[in-house]
Amino acid sequence: MSFAQLQKACVDCRPSSIRTYWANIKALARLAGRDDVPSTSSWLNAKLLKRVLAEPLNRSKRFTTAGVKAAQMYKIKKQDWVRAMSEVTDKYATQRRSGKRTAREAANWPEGGYKALSKLAKELHSEVDLLPNKKQWNTRDLYHFQRYLIVLFYSKHALRGDLADVRIKAPFANNWLKKAGGTYLLHVGRHKTSRAHGAIELRLGGAIKEALDAFLPQALKLTDHGFLLSTLRGSNKLKRQDMLRLIRNVTKDRLGKNIGVQIIRVLKVSDAAPEIDKAVALQKELGHSASMQQKYISRF
Repeated sequence: MSFAQLQKACVDCRPSSIRTYWANIKALARLAGRDDVPSTSSWLNAKLLKRVLAEPLNRSKRFTTAGVKAAQMYKIKKQDWVRAMSEVTDKYATQRRSGKRTAREAANWPEGGYKALSKLAKELHSEVDLLPNKKQWNTRDLYHFQRYLIVLFYSKHALRGDLADVRIKAPFANNWLKKAGGTYLLHVGRHKTSRAHGAIELRLGGAIKEALDAFLPQALKLTDHGFLLSTLRGSNKLKRQDMLRLIRNVTKDRLGKNIGVQIIRVLKVSDAAPEIDKAVALQKELGHSASMQQKYISRF
């Protein structure tokens, strides 16, 4: 089976979601002892499902979903995998609501929480802080500065992996970065929940703006693919999975923790927990939703 067949089967899925599903299907096949994704569905059996359910909850969630999507690719429905996915998803939601860290989160929680990423960004900046004074970079300079830029960005904004799909040159399409006055505007029009929540727009100022001021002119000179992020040689855009791997590798190397985007998102929300708790308490006191609460704010 192939990625193209999954694309045909998953007609309503976002391209980024399809890439994630395919990566997880391949990982599930490896768990089953297969080198490649088999051409028939016989490997999606009860023995494999039992093994998947013995995995930690977050991996069980990932693999049961992969099994359901693989069955969809084979144009069949595996009811036992569908039931297992539903049950695991409910358990995962219950765990998230409890506020208790998963085993993976506990093992990879950095000292200082979300602030550890800002500290790491400062460390990486110290290694490239002379580059802005260099008139002409090479692709290695670009890649090393890019590593700092990525960590700096995620120390301020906990997007999923959408940064890898951002364009800096026309045609801009759904996800793009443009200069907007004294800042930059990041527009993410296509993301996992864009149908429900619309586009994400972020004004990028401060240290990120300074980093982009140094990085973008060099990126536009050294690359032709039109995207913000590049491979080491600069000839191709940096794929989403490679950007995510870069984040995990640099946090593992510098912080001793294997921190991915999902944990970064949990870190940021956890860091804001006191403010969130106050907002929720106010909603309960006034008896209305968060959106209605915003309508009650008087700013002038």
